[in-house]
Amino acid sequence: MNKKLRKDMPVNKPLRIGGSNDLLLRELDCAVIESLHSFRHQAATPPFDSIQGVFSEGEELYENAGFKEKDHIQICIRNPNCIKGYFLPMMENMKYQKV
Repeated sequence: MNKKLRKDMPVNKPLRIGGSNDLLLRELDCAVIESLHSFRHQAATPPFDSIQGVFSEGEELYENAGFKEKDHIQICIRNPNCIKGYFLPMMENMKYQKV
């Protein structure tokens, strides 16, 4: 328990799907980003419009790999005015192999 805040510190936790131990529920990471923006607000500093996070998850693709099977980048757009357009995903084409 955080004595100053009088509440439990958030924790990143695994989702436990398929035996994975990857920390997919990122409550601590979210709290850190929200705290950063709270500090910036208190200091009258403009918030960031977007945030990018790099996540290395899953098994190595090969021995001594620098890549894992589920590595990815997530982008959080905090300012919706940064979004200039979007696309709708296409329907699956049944003539081709599913990937």
